[in-house]
Amino acid sequence: VLILSASIFLSCMEDINEPTEVGFSNSGDLITYFETHGDFINSSENPALISAEQIYGIVDQSLLLDIRNASEYAFGHIEGAINVNVSELVDTLENNDLNNYIRIVVISTTGQKAAYAVSLLRLYGFTNIYSLDYGMGQWNELFSSSWIEARGDSEYSWSFTVKYYRKPLLNKILPALSSIDPEMSTKNLIQNRIISLLTEEAYSKSIGTIKELDDDYVRFYQKFGNISLICYSEPDLYEIFRFFKDAAPPITWGGHFKSTLYYNPLYDFKASANLLTLPVDKPIYIYSYNGQRSQFITAYLRILGYDARSVLFGAIGMLYIRQDYYRFEKSFREEDIKNYPIVN
Repeated sequence: VLILSASIFLSCMEDINEPTEVGFSNSGDLITYFETHGDFINSSENPALISAEQIYGIVDQSLLLDIRNASEYAFGHIEGAINVNVSELVDTLENNDLNNYIRIVVISTTGQKAAYAVSLLRLYGFTNIYSLDYGMGQWNELFSSSWIEARGDSEYSWSFTVKYYRKPLLNKILPALSSIDPEMSTKNLIQNRIISLLTEEAYSKSIGTIKELDDDYVRFYQKFGNISLICYSEPDLYEIFRFFKDAAPPITWGGHFKSTLYYNPLYDFKASANLLTLPVDKPIYIYSYNGQRSQFITAYLRILGYDARSVLFGAIGMLYIRQDYYRFEKSFREEDIKNYPIVN
């Protein structure tokens, strides 16, 4: 099986690694590099999230990088956290002796931006770095309003189904990438692309909203018109398999928009699996339980040149009421807010 998988992977890369013209390359070289250098995105390390509870006891032994704007940081932050712009993250890490810290943690308001940044930083080469799960929203109730206000249903939640939709056929087509220097090494090309994606503008382009999904949904056909929607999670978010153990009577979990595709986080985005089923000619919207895990894969796909976008707040904003999401541990619940101390 391993030999066959390797053969499929190499044959795919042989077909798609050829440059389209001088100065340009598609993303086959990048995929080969990532999958042969740790393959973070398809590993159990992804998503690299750390809870408020896990970090609370080692705050003074961790490097905390708060990427919120200056006014949010001034209003209140974790003691010892350094306020940096997302574009300063690589320089900040390279100018610190990271061996002095047990953990490096990136902090944002809801965890969405931090997840995006940490994915890029992991792929850049920093290994001991994590995103604070739910951001400041779970650290202290003063910052939880964004999560609380996000909870709700899509306009078209009535059309949710448990039908499984088949992925498109493999097409061996990847996005073309522009390279200033055709002699640049793959590693340097990757790092340059990551730095270009670590900006506020680039982050804003990685976000998709529920309204955009609703606007593109063709009610008559009950499918999306100009986008591809992907559920990126454990299978229970896509299908009805799970029962809430604390509910009486038991409540089932699962469901998705009609025409939504399911991609498993552990293997579907490998080149030898289903990565090459993704469209290169239209936006790809990806959602997970709460929009943090989907930011990790979105950042990866944007490095490769896909127009990928993570649905803000994920399923919490799509089916919170319809699916009794408040009962689910991967939702944002008031009882999980720690109310740990802050300084200003």
